Amino acid sequence: MPDLNDILVFTKVVEMQSFTAAAERLGLTKATVSRKLADLEERLGARLLNRTTRQLSLTEVGEVFYERCSRIMADIDDAQALVTTRSEQVKGKLKVVMPIEFGQLLMGRFLGHFIQKFPEVELDVELTNRRLDMVQEGIDVSIQLGMGQDSNLIARRLGSSRKVLVAAPAYLQRCQVPDRPEQLAEHEIIMMKVFGETLSHWHFSRGGQRVSIQPRGRLQCNNITFAREALVSGLGIGHLPLFMALPYLNEGRLVRVLEDWQMDSAELYALYQSRQYMPKLLKTFLDEVSLLMQRVDELDTGCMIEPEHMIDRLMAQHLQEDISGEEQSAKLYTPS
Repeated sequence: MPDLNDILVFTKVVEMQSFTAAAERLGLTKATVSRKLADLEERLGARLLNRTTRQLSLTEVGEVFYERCSRIMADIDDAQALVTTRSEQVKGKLKVVMPIEFGQLLMGRFLGHFIQKFPEVELDVELTNRRLDMVQEGIDVSIQLGMGQDSNLIARRLGSSRKVLVAAPAYLQRCQVPDRPEQLAEHEIIMMKVFGETLSHWHFSRGGQRVSIQPRGRLQCNNITFAREALVSGLGIGHLPLFMALPYLNEGRLVRVLEDWQMDSAELYALYQSRQYMPKLLKTFLDEVSLLMQRVDELDTGCMIEPEHMIDRLMAQHLQEDISGEEQSAKLYTPS
């Protein structure tokens, strides 16, 4: 089979009507161009060009071969331009996987905002709490808690989600309110599982103090919404992401426990297959999610947000930043 590079040299010699000009255009020496053409003719077993000291001309078979090869090289150029253009534009299809509760409670409206902002984007979103084979299942990006253990994947930190320890007022009326993390051993604890493994260590800090405990609980679950409902019903003490607990704290259905102690945040990561040649769509998507998580982390338990309006407020802040950025760009390019 002929070498594609040799075919490129052949078509360029024909177009330029000169070995010297073709060599200059391709960044090769004239001797290299001559050798590659000779190699091509030897592989094909046919003479493609008639050469004289003054001019070049195609043989009969050379004309047929050039006609086909010129179309092939044009198709290759078009394909390369298409790939380059798509890699530089926010367009195309992205298959995204994320935890069920994270998708339901936070990402649904965000993704709606994202595809409105980028109308040439298609999203295929799967909500699951199971481990997936990204290559086997054709997944572009997986959003999850923690970096994961697959060294073949690139992990990008998107942000953190603050956790707060909470309980229902009814539960705390029945049981003594703990003053220190160690006293949680005397309480009913709602335990969370991630990928089938119970989060058995809780870490707290206050000032320069660090305390780690291994809580025990009769109720374990792998769904944060279920855990929240169990907490609201007064079954015990547990931790929730701040953005999820905030409306219930504001309503008084949940109250903070060990409020002067801070729990370690849950780190959110995006896993994808390669940093090299990252499409603009994937980079933009990760940048937008990272900005959203920054907004979430800035929430304060002191701010009053209705449950149904909390995400809308986050989205409004996100959208306002986009508008402000566009206005600023317009100012930068306004003619004087």
